[in-house]
Amino acid sequence: MSTRAQFEKFYENIKLTQAQREDAKRKYDGVCGKLHSYYYPNIEYNGDTRFLIGSYGKKTHIRPARDIDVIFIMPPEKFSQYDDNSSNCQSQLLQDIKKILEEKYPDTPIKAFGKVVVLEFAEPQHNVELLPAWENENGTFVIPNSENGGSWETVDPRAEAKRIKDSDEITGKTKALIRMVKKWSELCTAPVKSYVIENKVLDFFSINDGDNEFAPTVRDFLAYFCNSALEENLRSHLSTALNRATKACDFENEQKLDKATDEWKKIFGDDFPSFEAERGIVATFHQIISKLQSLFPATTEEHLDRKYGISTVLNPVYSVTVDVNINQNGFRKNHWLLSEFQQRGYRINKKASLLFKIISHNVPEPYSVKWKVRNFGDEARGLGALRGEINEDDGTETRKESTLYLGEHYVECYIIKDNQCVAIGHVFVPIG
Repeated sequence: MSTRAQFEKFYENIKLTQAQREDAKRKYDGVCGKLHSYYYPNIEYNGDTRFLIGSYGKKTHIRPARDIDVIFIMPPEKFSQYDDNSSNCQSQLLQDIKKILEEKYPDTPIKAFGKVVVLEFAEPQHNVELLPAWENENGTFVIPNSENGGSWETVDPRAEAKRIKDSDEITGKTKALIRMVKKWSELCTAPVKSYVIENKVLDFFSINDGDNEFAPTVRDFLAYFCNSALEENLRSHLSTALNRATKACDFENEQKLDKATDEWKKIFGDDFPSFEAERGIVATFHQIISKLQSLFPATTEEHLDRKYGISTVLNPVYSVTVDVNINQNGFRKNHWLLSEFQQRGYRINKKASLLFKIISHNVPEPYSVKWKVRNFGDEARGLGALRGEINEDDGTETRKESTLYLGEHYVECYIIKDNQCVAIGHVFVPIG
């Protein structure tokens, strides 16, 4: 066993809920829709004149709901109107935007300062920080800065978001790690700006591939961040978090998951699931498989004890983790881990290539490996392809499969030592 399920649940716990996402969209579309009707009176609003930036644009935002940074794209002909003013035309632009929005939101505090117009909405907390801008042909934006007499600046939020997106497609963990570190920063007394965390994570993954498991990846990142931090108070907090993460990884290697969980909760707070919750996830997983087996019984299914005379005596000291590489048409990255695929909500289609593999285990040699592939679903049943046979490993500790039927694809991996199954790994792959 490992803390993988807990980290996956933790990641879900700190992402915005569906209600929070809908609230955010309602607010930024309401604000931008009002401005659009004023500046583009003859064109129906469809969202083309707004552009999300900040953590919402980069998809690195976490709970609780925070400010939404959004650009409103001004009509090109309006730039000369403000650029010709001899006074602080940038301040005048922000005041004009504020006046327009006050028509729709008379009871909402609205402030205009610096580069933005801020609407302070009541609960649920989701302030909108609006940045009026003109879009250049190269995709950058010209924005106002009303400070120090006023000036125009050029920004490139698309490039910032692309760096994170490209890194995440390679690592499968960039956005998740950014969100987790933001949660840690929120809980400690040395808060770090979001863009600093984002850049640190990008720098880390530019020189580190990261581990397949989140626990060592978080530990190694904290070490990297701590070693490069210049501010003493921040470095002290990072050092404390690193010590706890190191203890957690050591406890996990010793299969002391309750103690490992205690250390992670000290870092991430109560959003990190308890050890009992993780055991509940595993129990629920087995309940689902048992239910599917009863709904789709397979006459060809084999069992270790009946076919080989091998008894299953799971040893709590031993563990095995199985994941699967997915190769599917239409994706720029050739091979995704299932855990990465599911974090993004992607769907596995028919005719995808799957490579099931042992990514970690601690069973000492000598041992042998066997695999069972089991299909569920009406399509596989109708074609007599529910399967369930047990096959020998070919020496690579992998198993190649392809997705032929809609439904569920379930694979078990058995590690056999001294004619006993001492560890079982499993992975559940929903198709279509």
